[in-house]
Amino acid sequence: MVGLFFEGIWAIGSLDFEPRERFYPERQTEMAGESEKEKPQEPGDAGSEGKRPVNALVLGLDEYNARTDTIILFNFSPEQGKLNIMSIARDTRVIHNGRGTKINSLYARGGEALVAAKVEEITGLPIRDYVTMDLKGFRKIVDLLGGVEVYVPFDMHYDDYSQNLHIHLRKGLQLLDGRKAEQFVRYRQGNRPGTGYRHADIDRMKVQQEFIKQIIKQKLNIRYLYKIDEIFRLIKEHVKTNIGISDVSCYIDQVRNVKYDEIKTFTLPGDSIYRQNIWYFIYDPQETKKIIDENFFK
Repeated sequence: MVGLFFEGIWAIGSLDFEPRERFYPERQTEMAGESEKEKPQEPGDAGSEGKRPVNALVLGLDEYNARTDTIILFNFSPEQGKLNIMSIARDTRVIHNGRGTKINSLYARGGEALVAAKVEEITGLPIRDYVTMDLKGFRKIVDLLGGVEVYVPFDMHYDDYSQNLHIHLRKGLQLLDGRKAEQFVRYRQGNRPGTGYRHADIDRMKVQQEFIKQIIKQKLNIRYLYKIDEIFRLIKEHVKTNIGISDVSCYIDQVRNVKYDEIKTFTLPGDSIYRQNIWYFIYDPQETKKIIDENFFK
């Protein structure tokens, strides 16, 4: 679901609806397309909005739309037309109401607002925008775009009947439709011991990042303009966002100029540990700060 962020931005930018209220961690906004509110002006908004770095949180929901299976922070510099992407492990341990929990559980407790507050705490970056997508929307939009060509590094086989998740992909370069693309970005390990990615979630996040880059490389061009109306219809049905036309108008030209080979990708640094019969990912605050300070636009 994360690989369609820029296609969604493009589609939103082509439509005529009123500006959305900015997203702040202390409160949730309504879905684009519902009742509109006037956006509060912030210091520096006038004349500088199109130059300031943009931090957007992209959340991919699980099959029950209850937890965030994917959490990705996009850091975009309109001035330079460059993009940083940081993936955050869904098992990342955070403190909520004085107790340790996984970051992917926060969505059910406080929606995008609570997840964004924790990502701000982790990265030190202000997050003003969000895009949340479910699995059905991901599959439909990939199909609408004619699929995405990717290289599958090895045969992928996995069956989980409790989730109705069945992954069967062959190694090699291939065009993935929506259902196969979902299998590709969700795969971690096979049913047989020793099959799959060595580092499970961490390696899967890197695959998701490459999928995002391929979306940008293959689909962010004039050939897909004629599908904008169809894309937006699906976006309204399966995507929750506070990004509006006034926001997009500031950045659309720069977004189109993002170059595949200049996109920087990162995963939140840290280590997995087994604590009280639960696997957690413990992030490294010092290394995180170093990555942010040295690479991210502020």
